[in-house]
Amino acid sequence: MPRNERVGPQGEWTVAARAAALLALVAGAAVSSAQVGLNDLLDSATGTPAAEQAGNNDAGSAKDLSDQVSVNEHFLVDLHVNDEDLANVLQMLSIQSQRNIVASKDVSASVTANLYGVTFFEALDAILNVNGYGYVERGNFIYVYTLAELAQIEQASRQREARVIKLNYLNATDAAAFVAPMLSDGGSITTNGRTAAFSIPQDAPTGADEYVHDGTLVVFDYPDRVDEIFSLVAQLDTRPQQVLVEATILQSSLNEANAFGVDFSLIADLNFGDFLGPLDATNTLLSGRGNRVDGGEVQSHSDSVGIAATGTPGNVANGEATFRTGVIAEDLAVFLRLLDSVSDTTILSNPKILSLNRQPSRVLVGRKVGYLSTTNTETASTQTVEFLDTGTQLYFRPFVTQDGFIRMELKPQVSEAVIRDVPAASGAAVPIPDEITNELPTNVMVRDGQTIVLGGLFREATTAERRQVPIVGDIPIIGAAFRGYDDETTRSEIIFMITPSIVSDDMLLAEAKTPRTTSRTCVPVRAWACCPSRVSVSRSSCRSRPSVWPRRAT
Repeated sequence: MPRNERVGPQGEWTVAARAAALLALVAGAAVSSAQVGLNDLLDSATGTPAAEQAGNNDAGSAKDLSDQVSVNEHFLVDLHVNDEDLANVLQMLSIQSQRNIVASKDVSASVTANLYGVTFFEALDAILNVNGYGYVERGNFIYVYTLAELAQIEQASRQREARVIKLNYLNATDAAAFVAPMLSDGGSITTNGRTAAFSIPQDAPTGADEYVHDGTLVVFDYPDRVDEIFSLVAQLDTRPQQVLVEATILQSSLNEANAFGVDFSLIADLNFGDFLGPLDATNTLLSGRGNRVDGGEVQSHSDSVGIAATGTPGNVANGEATFRTGVIAEDLAVFLRLLDSVSDTTILSNPKILSLNRQPSRVLVGRKVGYLSTTNTETASTQTVEFLDTGTQLYFRPFVTQDGFIRMELKPQVSEAVIRDVPAASGAAVPIPDEITNELPTNVMVRDGQTIVLGGLFREATTAERRQVPIVGDIPIIGAAFRGYDDETTRSEIIFMITPSIVSDDMLLAEAKTPRTTSRTCVPVRAWACCPSRVSVSRSSCRSRPSVWPRRAT
């Protein structure tokens, strides 16, 4: 039926409208409740108006509503009804718009509405939704149903489908947990599970027949639900950011040692030539025999007379010294030891490591100390070699925020191992490692490129040792010759400077395209110290540059 053919002011149908309706009836097409019956159309073909032939309330209502419901040539609707039967309103909308509207038998309501210049479907939505009804447009027909009927029709017509979602960064198990609430009753998600932990056996090949593709989701559900799941996974499965962590670890140790002591030996009726060392005179008397320098053996006191006095509070023979002197004259030997030692040790580590967001990383610069671990059972005893990691270690995990901050979980550690023997139940000595460590676990947040300074790990130990000859060593001035002392002071301090930087794709691309030079160069990376093992750069002269890492020639 042509769109410009509408009901006239007296409700008469044009010849074209009558012919189209007759052809529709002959073809067996459904006629909407708003269309006139077959007898009305036949009467209309003879020139008698259908409203006058019917004489019923519905036809009269349709005629009466013609001035309250109108559709113009642009299919804009003006509708003004007050407590009007919904069937009559749908009938007039069908006639005015020349659209086929079929209503369910359960659709019944009263409509009060005033609509100005709305589209046909906007008007249809307005008068149906407020009364709890809906419609389905199928082909040239618009079917009006209750919401319960629509739900039944939708449920009967829907069919589930299976679709595959490939994941690049998000693991399949986490993705399935995120989208599981979006499934309908009876829908399902199948995954290929998490990636196994990274482990390479020493004497066995790896791989076997494990699933080697990307993380995969297989979603089985209705198409609209699957589309929503696809959209959500696309937002979740994004490339994680990377963080470059530059650590400068400064370990300084200062040792000071001072020593002074005098050792002496007095003998009578003996010969110094009978001793390999003048300070062993007393020991020789105890044994009764002495050894000459040439290796010969002699009795230390053949005439049963021998006197020797030895004092070694200065520890001249065994202690460290920067100055030693000795005098042997007749029956007297005096030896002097002096020590003044200062050692300053600085250990600098400058590791750099690139880590994915939220992934733990570790740096170890040191040694693995091995020790035996024994496991005893009722029938057997098993020993295994275990290792204790010592040296400079840095554990960290970065968390990148949307506003350019980085939260860092940090555990810097400097340690060393001391092996000691502990008696076991069987009586045998079992080696046990003791770890001497300095560590500072913390959780901090900094802006991209800022430096975290962890200090205060300061330790000082002082050891003072005094030795003297009883009574004589307490005599002022003279007693100094009968005293000896060793003083040692050890100071150590550790400072960690950690600079995390968010690495963008542009930075990685620029670094890859930068040509390498033939000479070794050092480029500062957002820190005041660069390549400290090769170049000394002051803080003021070191310019900040958002590079990824120092470029060095290969």
